[in-house]
Amino acid sequence: MQGFAALYDQRRIVSLREAIAYRADKGDPAGSIYVLLDRNGKMLAGNLADWPAGIKVPEEGTGPTKGDRVAVGAGGDRLVSSQGLRGGFPVLVGVSLNPVDQTLTRMLWVLCGFGSAMLMAGLCAAWLTASAARNRIAAMNADLSRIGGAGGVAGRLGGLDGTSEQSALVGHINAMLDRISHLFDAHQRLGNVVAHEMRTPLSRIRTQLDRLDLDDVSRAGLDEEIRNTIRLFDSLLSIAQMDAEAGRSEGLVPVDLSAILRGLQQLYDPVAEDASRHLEVEAGVDMMLLGDPDLLTQLFSNLIENGLKYTRPGDTISVTLTRSDQRIISRVADTGPGIQADLKADLFTPFARGANTQKTPGHGLGLSLVRAIALRHGARPRVAEVEKGFAIEIDWLHLSMHSGDRISESS
Repeated sequence: MQGFAALYDQRRIVSLREAIAYRADKGDPAGSIYVLLDRNGKMLAGNLADWPAGIKVPEEGTGPTKGDRVAVGAGGDRLVSSQGLRGGFPVLVGVSLNPVDQTLTRMLWVLCGFGSAMLMAGLCAAWLTASAARNRIAAMNADLSRIGGAGGVAGRLGGLDGTSEQSALVGHINAMLDRISHLFDAHQRLGNVVAHEMRTPLSRIRTQLDRLDLDDVSRAGLDEEIRNTIRLFDSLLSIAQMDAEAGRSEGLVPVDLSAILRGLQQLYDPVAEDASRHLEVEAGVDMMLLGDPDLLTQLFSNLIENGLKYTRPGDTISVTLTRSDQRIISRVADTGPGIQADLKADLFTPFARGANTQKTPGHGLGLSLVRAIALRHGARPRVAEVEKGFAIEIDWLHLSMHSGDRISESS
């Protein structure tokens, strides 16, 4: 526009008309437009048929307008400026905005593509990081599950292979397990020493009783008390030993739990009949597990004897074995009076007894020994909910599941 205005000032309207006509005839690949009107508003030169609609014709002597974005014809938007030259000649110049718009469109597509690529890369990186963290946490949970079950406190978590936060967490957990194992060993050693050392003076007391002049009734009573005390310490030693060996597979052999229960049924059927109780045993097939047959016999003997001891004439003690996936579920239930609700939380702790069992002989170690033997085999007893009576369930790992991975142990 400034060039046309300068040409008009120098050479007047004829030169300007020729310049615009030249440009209009030559054509412009960029899509520029030119319009020159005379004083009466008729076309003198340009490549449009008339002054574009919507654009005000400038008055004489006005300076060039700022570029306005307007749609002119079929060529798309253009940036247009107009000016009223001296003498009353309006002139208009416009340049196409298509190249700018195309460039901006291409840049938008590039930015969108780059942003999408970055987003996908970020999502992939986040997925890989989350997947690695999830797998590591799953491995830690599996290790902790085995430590809490069959692995025992001797097991340790693996994965100390870096300086990540997860490796640091594994180190802290292993240090905590070391401390727990140390305290557990100290407690076990103390219990073993106390129980062992107490048996010696008790044996000496029995020997000294032989030298006293006691009647048969008094002597029999003292002997029974001493035998009960020795059995108490034997039970404590057994519990300590079972706790020390909890979850370890050393010394365990394949055992048919059904055969053990059938043998116990033959043993306790006469006892239950004499006590006016009913003993029922229901065991399926393929109830194999890795265990110690003597300890398992003692466990179920304790549960059956508890059922016979704390029920009433006419009650039923039932023992059942069922399969659930790769686990064996044993259930020993009775139709007796049951136990108080507030005792369930401490039922498996040593010396725990109900208020209505104080007159029944015993020290409250039977279920503690049951728990210790179950833990020795990687199982954990629980009190089952029943409408009437009392029931204990234990989930045993089937023999086929003992071929799995072991927990990495510290050297």
